[in-house]
Amino acid sequence: MGVYEGKLRFFTTENQLILSSEELAQQERLRAEQAEERAQRAEQEIARLREALRTQGIDLENI
Repeated sequence: MGVYEGKLRFFTTENQLILSSEELAQQERLRAEQAEERAQRAEQEIARLREALRTQGIDLENI
């Protein structure tokens, strides 16, 4: 145990801070939000590429 930012906290034997359950939940929420943003960007890029192929006369349904 030790003090971190004025609070008594747990540390590993290597002196690494152990995150609280609230901090872990916040970290997981951030990861989930980032994954959602990446998925949305990927979907937008797929839609853009499909449209580019369509404008070149390529029908993805018949490939």
